[in-house]
Amino acid sequence: MTPIHTKSPCCGAWVRRFGKRRRQCIHCKRTWRIRKKKRGRKHTRHTKALLKRILIDGNTLAQEKRNFHGLQSVSIAARFAEALRAYVRAPAPQLPKGPYTLIVDGVYFKFKRKEWVLYLMAVKSVRSHRMYYLDSALIQGREKLEEWYKAIDTIPQETGRQIKALVSDGLRGFQQLAATNWWTHQRCHFHLLASLVRGKGKRRYLTRGSGVRDKILIAVRILLADEPIQRRNRARQALRRHINDSACPSYVRKHVLEFFEREQDFRAYLMHPTLNLPTTTSAMESTGRLVRKATRTARTPESLRLRAVAFLRLKRSMVCNGCDTPN
Repeated sequence: MTPIHTKSPCCGAWVRRFGKRRRQCIHCKRTWRIRKKKRGRKHTRHTKALLKRILIDGNTLAQEKRNFHGLQSVSIAARFAEALRAYVRAPAPQLPKGPYTLIVDGVYFKFKRKEWVLYLMAVKSVRSHRMYYLDSALIQGREKLEEWYKAIDTIPQETGRQIKALVSDGLRGFQQLAATNWWTHQRCHFHLLASLVRGKGKRRYLTRGSGVRDKILIAVRILLADEPIQRRNRARQALRRHINDSACPSYVRKHVLEFFEREQDFRAYLMHPTLNLPTTTSAMESTGRLVRKATRTARTPESLRLRAVAFLRLKRSMVCNGCDTPN
């Protein structure tokens, strides 16, 4: 096969070598470089190392000076901000295979006396005891069902189609959200039990209705567990008797009546054992504390969002046990 030689871009004539990196047109004698170098200074290569040291390890900009000889804190801050934006612009890490359980929680922040909520979301495969974080959404205002719809709309469609269940802390409206998406709804046991023991400190004997509330707590634990139906029926009757006691506080009575109304939401982990549902949102509560610590120096909502998304991507996942989680 006859080789086809390169022609010059200027005259279309034959080309010959003119040194190691240059070529010359044999007609007009014009020369050019075959591998042109990009003009200007080289771009700074942003790596995840700086982000990990600041967001994960908790280093300050002053402490980072030892890793950047000759750079001032302002230059290090600019380099950190650029690395942060570049990392958040990049695609999110891949998730393990589904189907998933969606675990959610909201964390409050304040900027210039205005409330903002960071909507934290994570998915847990039914075959795993580890949950993987999704990119969180930051929305101004209080935590509401309408804003949760907006936050869940940010979940990629491929991931959203594999979600089969929702685990929440019991915010009003989550039942509707789960029903709209045909998800199984599991409510957090810890939030229920905490609402029944509210106000009971070390000096329990001074707390109004301590004896009744202890009996209510025992009966509720029986109804939350995998107990025989006869024992659960007795516990349900005892609960009705205790909430009518004059020593029972009104807010405890209100929580127990709500529990009777939504008992199936607290027992979803028993009704759907194949989903391996966690019974609490404690892993997301811990995540909220970690995010608050990692974003403690954020001064604007945009900075908070970037830091939160980058932190959750770097942390990637957290252990989240199924129904074996202790309360």
